[in-house]
Amino acid sequence: MPISRPRVLAFFAAAVCLVASGCDGSRRAGPRPSRILLITLDTTRADRLGCYGYKAAATPALDALADGGVRFERAYTHVPLTLPSHCSLLTGLTPLGHQVRNNGFYRLGEDVPTLAESFRAAGFRTGAFVSSFTLDSRFGLDRGFDVYDDSFQKGEALKSFRSERRAAEVADAFLSWLAAEPGVPSFGWVHFFDPHLPYDPPPPFDKDFAGHGYDGEIASMDAAIGRILRALDALGPREGTLVVVAGDHGEALGERREIDHGLFLYENTVRVPLIFYWPGGIPDSTVVPSTVRLTDIMPTVLDLTGLDRPLKLQGVSLRPWMSGRRRDDLPVYLETFYPRENLGWSELVGLIDKTWKYIQAPRPELYDLGSDPDEAKDRVVERPDAARRHSERLEFVIAENTRLAPASTRAVSSEESARLRSLGYLGGLGTGIKLGRPLSDPKDKIDDYIVLYRGHLMEGAGRLEEALDCYRKVQAANPDVPGHAVNVGSTLMRLARPAEAVAELEEAARRFPDSLLVLSRLMASYLRVEQWDKALACGQRILEIEPRDLDALFLSGNAWAKLGKWEEALELYLRALDVEPENPVLRQRHAFALAAVGREKDALEAYARLKADHPDEPSFDRDIGRIYESMGEREKAREVFRASVERNPGPDSYHAYAMFLGRSKELAEAVRWLELYLAAAPDADRQRSSEARALLSRWRKSLAVR
Repeated sequence: MPISRPRVLAFFAAAVCLVASGCDGSRRAGPRPSRILLITLDTTRADRLGCYGYKAAATPALDALADGGVRFERAYTHVPLTLPSHCSLLTGLTPLGHQVRNNGFYRLGEDVPTLAESFRAAGFRTGAFVSSFTLDSRFGLDRGFDVYDDSFQKGEALKSFRSERRAAEVADAFLSWLAAEPGVPSFGWVHFFDPHLPYDPPPPFDKDFAGHGYDGEIASMDAAIGRILRALDALGPREGTLVVVAGDHGEALGERREIDHGLFLYENTVRVPLIFYWPGGIPDSTVVPSTVRLTDIMPTVLDLTGLDRPLKLQGVSLRPWMSGRRRDDLPVYLETFYPRENLGWSELVGLIDKTWKYIQAPRPELYDLGSDPDEAKDRVVERPDAARRHSERLEFVIAENTRLAPASTRAVSSEESARLRSLGYLGGLGTGIKLGRPLSDPKDKIDDYIVLYRGHLMEGAGRLEEALDCYRKVQAANPDVPGHAVNVGSTLMRLARPAEAVAELEEAARRFPDSLLVLSRLMASYLRVEQWDKALACGQRILEIEPRDLDALFLSGNAWAKLGKWEEALELYLRALDVEPENPVLRQRHAFALAAVGREKDALEAYARLKADHPDEPSFDRDIGRIYESMGEREKAREVFRASVERNPGPDSYHAYAMFLGRSKELAEAVRWLELYLAAAPDADRQRSSEARALLSRWRKSLAVR
């Protein structure tokens, strides 16, 4: 049936205003806030906060903001995934506009204006403090921020499999930044990841919410928000601060058998909290019942602060809704490409129009949210006219809003995939999925999803044989998804069956020759079994596909270093630094490689910069000592090693000083420091401890002979 363009245009006019001045045509006059704080709550359902009616909640800070500001009762994300949702929030564009459709695969395009860029251009300090690898700077949201703090664990070169940090740590980092220049206008973004799987609240919330970890994580997050608000109060009256709180998506919590989020587009994962708080600047104790979107945040903040809007936004300013001048519902475009790109099943797209919600899938769905807010009854069969009408509207929205220039797509590496999987994103991320067949409806594959999730749980619990059995079952049912072969190969490697692991991954590489996911896991497996040449060949192929793949650059550099080819290693470390120049471990490897190729002066200068940026890192001194020793400046080396044990007493510094003294033939003193090392060595340091005991025995014998 052809689309009725006038009818759809009338609908669409309410959805999107592509003008600079905002849909209400007004500009803000009068005082502006000098501080803007954006708080995003990852994986937080609206109906699990006290201000949204949840009796068991312990969210006094968020409830106070809602009571003193404007709370939107029906706010929606456009996609129930962290990265694309935050891209919408910070650009005012739906995924159709910014083209970031999933976690891990995409980087926000350089030509898409961001909220942070608007504030920096207006002279504001800008700082972001994120708490999960999903929002790492490599995905493009760092643009416009003077500071983008995405350091999760000390000593990381490649973000670890638990690359997240708790709310208290994120609050500490933000408050330190805020206190540095308290009188300067600032735009800060604080992202809390806590309510994400696995639900493991810190004390005392673990005991207070025993058996209800999700609620405990939210309570812990709320406590950190309370600390931030008290710190803001200490800087001056709250009238100077605009606070915006938004959830990026919800959580299924097992409803409809979905355990987390991203698989479906039901209310539990797409409806989110949204609160604006600015005493004197906007109404207080106000609840807006209208349907609004995360894309409306950017134009609203720019409107309230009097800054110019980019020309083409797909959201609108919500100021008329705050004042009650508008009460209409805004239509919401929905999508999830997670089923397709992670699991090889069909993507889902949808549209909320007033009370109707339409989900386009191999088996479409239609719900009347007004009479059926729990989406208990699918109306597709009994209301084919409504389903057809919303299907047409959805087609028009997609056609009119899809950006022709795509975002920077990026292949996801195996290490990145493992990090995302550890954060709850199942499937291993299936780059290279073989299509050419009708894709299954995720509703029809829920049993496979459950088995895959069980495998993930078993692997996390160390029950590797059970995990392997789950992964093989899912692989057999979904053979065209390379991520399942990676799950099998990785688990075989953890089971100390390296030959089988390598064989599994080599077969996957033959079936999916362009899958970066498979190639990078195969590369890591070759490194594990010390097949350096094969690992380097895999790395070269990865870099042909994705020249800026940080993991491949870093690991290839390490492989060349293992082979003693320091010039080659140095080149790869330099390329990696171009991708992530702030990475301290990568900078350290680069500095050490400079020394290894005979550029000791350059190396010492690089270490001096590292020490200036990271004064508490003891390993830098040990490297500097080795460089002086290699240059024949033994007294300088001695000073550095000695200072290291005084400033940072511990097994690493004791061992390094003992080795230096041993090489200097000062065996009596070397014995003393090696004994101190052995007394302090952790259980995990077994190999080095064993070697140290053997060396200590030889040194003692040499001293006895004397």
